[in-house]
Amino acid sequence: MLTRRALPLSLAAAAVQICSPRRLLALPSRELFTLARSTNANVVKYAVRTGRDGRLDLANPVEAYWLMLAENGRREELTWTERQLAYGFSVAAVRSDGFVLRLAACAERALRVRAIDGAFVAELPILRQPAVLRRIFVQTDARALIPSVRYVELSGFSANRQLVVERIAPH
Repeated sequence: MLTRRALPLSLAAAAVQICSPRRLLALPSRELFTLARSTNANVVKYAVRTGRDGRLDLANPVEAYWLMLAENGRREELTWTERQLAYGFSVAAVRSDGFVLRLAACAERALRVRAIDGAFVAELPILRQPAVLRRIFVQTDARALIPSVRYVELSGFSANRQLVVERIAPH
């Protein structure tokens, strides 16, 4: 059985499969954004949690989970270590119309999650302009014993619906 850290794929193939323009525009209403990595096709999905009435779950407004696309597509929960160090998050200022989301790996860059026309979106500046985040891509260098991040790419749509992409290199 393959693990989520197995089956390396080329960057181009993963990018085409996960981040095609059609998929970016047509997200399910609960899904906020996807985090993909260069190591394999498995992705972490971030989504709002709602009740049966469609209203935001104020006690637990967001969830993150693996989609094991390199295997059979099953859903898998994040481990405790993954939640604490890499893919976890915290929420603040929770109201029925939205909240502030901070990712564990980049707590200094807050996302504003809010309802727009009945769907929730995650907003943050991309290329210094307001944008709706759709995808985070992490390019790693796995040649060493402990993989390192080469860059992180944020992609989303600006207010005028233009695709915006920002590449951030670690310091």
